[in-house]
Amino acid sequence: MGPILKGQGTVAACVFATAAIFAIVYWIIGGAVFPTDDAFINLHNAQVIHEGHDENYIGVPALVGATSGVHLALLLAIEKVVFSDTLALYLLGAFCGVAYVLGLFLACINVGCSRLEPMLIAVGGLIFAGTLFQLLNGMDTGLAMAAVAWNIKLLTDKRRTISLPLLCGIMPFIRPELSLLSVGSMLILLLENGHSLRFKIAACATSLLSAVPFLMWYWVDTGSLVPSTVGAKTYYFADRYADWPDKLRFVSLATARAAVACFPLFLCVRFIRPRSVGIVLAVFATIFIGSYLWKFPSGLSHNGSRYLYIFAPIILFGVACGLSSAARTNTLRFVGISALFLPLAFGGQLSDYWTHLTGNQKSLSDAVHWINENLPDRPTILVHDAGYVAYAGHVRLVDLVGLKTPAAIEFHKRLTYPSAGELRSKAIAEIARSFHPKYLLALQEWNEKFGLVDGLREQGWVVEEVYTGKGQTNTPSPDIYHIYKLSEPITAARQS
Repeated sequence: MGPILKGQGTVAACVFATAAIFAIVYWIIGGAVFPTDDAFINLHNAQVIHEGHDENYIGVPALVGATSGVHLALLLAIEKVVFSDTLALYLLGAFCGVAYVLGLFLACINVGCSRLEPMLIAVGGLIFAGTLFQLLNGMDTGLAMAAVAWNIKLLTDKRRTISLPLLCGIMPFIRPELSLLSVGSMLILLLENGHSLRFKIAACATSLLSAVPFLMWYWVDTGSLVPSTVGAKTYYFADRYADWPDKLRFVSLATARAAVACFPLFLCVRFIRPRSVGIVLAVFATIFIGSYLWKFPSGLSHNGSRYLYIFAPIILFGVACGLSSAARTNTLRFVGISALFLPLAFGGQLSDYWTHLTGNQKSLSDAVHWINENLPDRPTILVHDAGYVAYAGHVRLVDLVGLKTPAAIEFHKRLTYPSAGELRSKAIAEIARSFHPKYLLALQEWNEKFGLVDGLREQGWVVEEVYTGKGQTNTPSPDIYHIYKLSEPITAARQS
């Protein structure tokens, strides 16, 4: 009874420590606020489901722009018992944090870590590479990390249960790239000796049945079995046909930053056991990085390199394997050296989080407030950040990237994508000619990077700035949103 109670006490300590961290952050930042616009896409999608229609993106179903059906379903469930939708999203992030920490803790126990080491690794996983801020961003990153942690835990259980195939069926709808890990995990289960044919059939059936509700939801709502978000970003950013040196530079810089953030602990992945699990995780990582290199290399740096954080639980599991093996001495050295690098990585993520929270999100909020106060006739506005303006605004919107306006994807697929971005301005101008927006809401960084205003002017549009969003004092100019009034080219206006 003693070890059981001690084990339960350690689990409770992990849950309490994680919950306390989220409560403290909530108090420090003054409530449920988020540093990224994408968080508000999730909140807006939930709004659309509650209201039964979208008054901003006319005729667009809620799941369009939703990468993670599981994340949205959990948000809707929490909203049933929590009055505030922003608080519900914050609590979902805290839930993902607890699940992530518990998954790590139990995976460490599975490979033989003892005493306080599993708890230190698990709770330390929130500090590791600034992971905490990926759990606070209001997106599906934390849920994906929790899924990977639990997948490793279930793969290393001494006794197989139906829980592993259940998770494998759901993981593709947490993040599409987790499909690779699902397939690999199911192969391990099916190729293992000692399982009856009946159990393997039941495992396959469970995995399929757990996926069916999400497949049907996407099909009914969008007419597709998979989310369109990755496709929309791929066509807009148009990295597929970029020069290989540029693609290699994008991936090298992103992975180098990640390597520094977790140095030297990432070296512990070579200690992962059992061998079958190590092989599946290595293949998953290789295909993941390779697919981004081939089609979307710049994506690895988006939102604080959030897509790479699914590897955090894998690296920490490698640390646990090292500590519980003959490589313990080397692993302890790595842990000691990491004390020099982890604070830098955590500090970098903290700075990025706070800058976005007090800078461009504040500027965006101010710009949307101006729109609501000064544009009562609900004109159509062209946007690239499709979340907050839909969540808090009362105007018709066109998403020039295509996340929330699927028709825009075809323009980028035809022009931007095959030209490696050279014809992006032409694609955006054609989108504008199709939807006739009266205004453009743009972040200065995006305007400078993609030439939004200059591109429209080159295509004959008259673009006049009418408002500059107000951020906190000393907010860098690239983090400021601007509102522009648009007038169509005379020839286009006559033809329409």
